[in-house]
Amino acid sequence: MFDRLKKVFSDFISTVTGKISEKDIEEFFKEREIDFIEADVSIDVIEYFKQKLIEEVKNVKSNGAKSETLKELLAKAITGIFQETETLPDIYSRSSRKPFVTVFLGINGTGKTTTVAKVAYSLKKMKLKPLMVAADTYRTGAIEQLTEHGSRIGVEVYSKKYGADPAALSREAYEYAQANGYEILLIDTAGRMQTNESLLNELAKLVNVVKSDLNVFVGDALAGYDMINQATTFLQNPGFSHSIVTKVDAEVKGGSILNLAFYTKKPIMYLGTGQNYEDLTPFKPSWVVERLLG
Repeated sequence: MFDRLKKVFSDFISTVTGKISEKDIEEFFKEREIDFIEADVSIDVIEYFKQKLIEEVKNVKSNGAKSETLKELLAKAITGIFQETETLPDIYSRSSRKPFVTVFLGINGTGKTTTVAKVAYSLKKMKLKPLMVAADTYRTGAIEQLTEHGSRIGVEVYSKKYGADPAALSREAYEYAQANGYEILLIDTAGRMQTNESLLNELAKLVNVVKSDLNVFVGDALAGYDMINQATTFLQNPGFSHSIVTKVDAEVKGGSILNLAFYTKKPIMYLGTGQNYEDLTPFKPSWVVERLLG
């Protein structure tokens, strides 16, 4: 997991035998720029790390930054990319609205439907009452997929037939949840390519109709640099305040999660770390630091 980027940082730390200067940092990042890029780290994020380290090294009051000090400075730089994070129950606990409406959005193939089920499973374990909504009325098998998840974890799914208007369906689901004592609405939407403006506008319509309390972008850790385009486009329309990164257990590079946090400036809520319903980890910056720095 994140092996490629971990090796770049490890090599950097191992080169430090005594003090380190601004020139050392400049040279390292110049020599290893390709390695960072091959680990899916964008040029902007590379520059961020370089400037952050130069700034921090200048503040080190000693003969210079020894290897352990450098490790601490790298950890500080990595942590600095991420926003303060919180889980869905944390956010829900501050809201007086019931049901609390959460919309999951992203492109096709990120594991959005499975992620919705994982979130529902975690909420049920916390004695909350979620209702999943099958608002992907386009993809063949999408309704059956979410229904099957619901059957397995014991969470009800609200659905209609294929071709139904997603916004109208979601509004009906809200009214149903309100009448039946559900606390959190989890709306699974159809995957939309970030280049399809009409479909993004349709998603924005759904968000407006249900007056969502929380929009969550679901991104695939394996997306590489395209994660930047996906996330920034969805951030503009319909907008989101948190994200979830899936398939983290299969990611060997590591850059995409840094890019997501750097460009959106939005907190990551959970990480998908496997195929089981339990494999949904509340995100902490320290989790990334530990895997990148050992």
